[in-house]
Amino acid sequence: MPTSTSKIYCIFHLNLAFSSIDKSAHPQVIEHCYWPLLNIIEKESLPMGLEMTAYTLECIENIDAAWVKKLKQLMQQGLIELVASGDSQIIGPLIPAELNTKNLQLGQQYYEALLDVRPTVAYINEQAVSTGILDIYLDNGFEAVVVEWDNPYSHNPDWPADAFNQPQTLLSASGRPIKVIWNHAIAFQKFQRFAHGELVLDDYLEYLYNNIKGECRSFCIYGSDAEVFDYRPGRYTIETVQATGEWQRIRELFVALKNNDKYCWVKPKETLKYWRQSEGLNLGTCEHPVSVKKQAKYNITRWALSGRNDLALNTLCFRRLREILDNPDSSDTTWRELCRLWASDLRTHLCESRYQEIRATLPAPTSLTIQSSASANTDSLPIHSFGNYQIHFDQQRNKLDIQSAGLKIRLNANRGLCIEYLAFSEHGFQPVIGTLTHGHFDHIGYGADFFSNHFVMERFRQRDRITDLSKVRFSLHEEKSGDLFIRTEIPTSLGALMKTYRLTQNTLECGFELEQKERPESSLRLGFITLLDCDNRPWFSCHNGGTTEEFFLAKEDFDHGKPASSIVSASSALGATTGCVNFGTGDRGIKLSWNPHDCAALPMISSKHIRGAYLNRLWFSLVEADETLKPEGLLPPFSFKIEPTVQPKPPGGEK
Repeated sequence: MPTSTSKIYCIFHLNLAFSSIDKSAHPQVIEHCYWPLLNIIEKESLPMGLEMTAYTLECIENIDAAWVKKLKQLMQQGLIELVASGDSQIIGPLIPAELNTKNLQLGQQYYEALLDVRPTVAYINEQAVSTGILDIYLDNGFEAVVVEWDNPYSHNPDWPADAFNQPQTLLSASGRPIKVIWNHAIAFQKFQRFAHGELVLDDYLEYLYNNIKGECRSFCIYGSDAEVFDYRPGRYTIETVQATGEWQRIRELFVALKNNDKYCWVKPKETLKYWRQSEGLNLGTCEHPVSVKKQAKYNITRWALSGRNDLALNTLCFRRLREILDNPDSSDTTWRELCRLWASDLRTHLCESRYQEIRATLPAPTSLTIQSSASANTDSLPIHSFGNYQIHFDQQRNKLDIQSAGLKIRLNANRGLCIEYLAFSEHGFQPVIGTLTHGHFDHIGYGADFFSNHFVMERFRQRDRITDLSKVRFSLHEEKSGDLFIRTEIPTSLGALMKTYRLTQNTLECGFELEQKERPESSLRLGFITLLDCDNRPWFSCHNGGTTEEFFLAKEDFDHGKPASSIVSASSALGATTGCVNFGTGDRGIKLSWNPHDCAALPMISSKHIRGAYLNRLWFSLVEADETLKPEGLLPPFSFKIEPTVQPKPPGGEK
């Protein structure tokens, strides 16, 4: 038995933007889910945390102002603590810092206007957290954030298990501390199972008895959706059509805990009395630079690359953000509209009526273009000079060598013009990326070619793989700017794939465009980068929603593209919210940059130890699969630039 009273708390997440709930059902949700919650709090005098966006509050106010009036009354009585969310529920590590900042500011403004309060504790949306977005919360005056314990703890084997027993300190990307109040995925799922009748009261109480020990100063009983009790949002076929009596079961549980002298109900912020001051916990790892709630299927590709049309929708949001930033007179209304367009619930189990509202606004894919003043094709090679570039085409090996003052590159026309090596003058022309040929690794499991800058699509229904690694013909064009443009068209079962290169001084731009513009039900990965240094683990850095670049140095194997299950094709990714990621080994690396407002692709990285050597790779994903992936969707072309760089200095220490 616990030797002292443990503080227990709940944070109910209220969300009328819930992906699978039609707007016409909002009154029903308020009646069946939100009123019963307030009634329990009032009748049993139970302190409770409620978290909701300004959007949800606004919807409730417009439908049932009496509910908001009762909420405010209970807050004034000290029974309810409002936990902040923002104007909208957005996935911070996927969104640039400017929008993350504005989302919090607009939320605080609305809370104050409607409820006369500016919360200092925030629930991180969807529990999707990076070290970078912690800086955003600090810069906007928040004392503490609510973060799920289970995933960060599983990703960080150096975290002490007893850190769960009370609020702790997390370190932001800039190295600053912020207090954290723990949410607990297993606990809130147990709570849901009890409420849904899958566990009897005695079994649930036994679970709490076994998990709330004497040294546990605070424990989160529940930290998730309010819309799943006496109502079913309709996400899954296993959800029953109707549900009744669940709030009554919850009330009985709450009363039982209230009457048990082992536990003491408190509001979330009150647990900060037991905050443990320490040097702080580092959150992100190479394998999981962004931590997300619940089980492995919940990684950030869920809101970026699957859904009904996530890639196109995110691309549109980046485009609108650029327009807002270019206009110094942009109003709060314009910012609020973008926050709501970037809402996470538009990207998962979105119901048909709500999808049709945004479908017409999605941008048509652009096309890759050239402006040439001179050209040559495979038949007229070899060419010794072409503008500012020295060129040699080895017809026997079907390989193209190009050199300028800033770079050297060899392209393999037997394998879709993939990069055999790329070297920059800044690195003394020592190749940094390219191809590791068949037999490079002394292990039959890696007895393959590991190319750079190729295309791989794996279709699930057809059970096939489409690549661009075939023999190709190509053409060269000297652009009016003096840049060299290389183009090839590769036939695939999905139509032609146009692949391009543009060389300018010490920069290489790589482009991919499929003739078919409809997104396939597949994973689609391209622009693979294979580091040629196999003696060292890689480092990488980027922004994941914050203003400070996050730096990572690999120390063990990881693979962002590893399937989480048979229906979830990836396990992690980088937000890279400025459209830039640095990647390298030792003191040499490359800077990869792209325009998310043209194509909001996500980079992924892997590192594998193979008998004394390392296989280090980066690639971009345009599509990943999970249970939210739907047919249709748009597939824009994608291009990115490669430039030389050196290892950046870690701003907040290496991860």
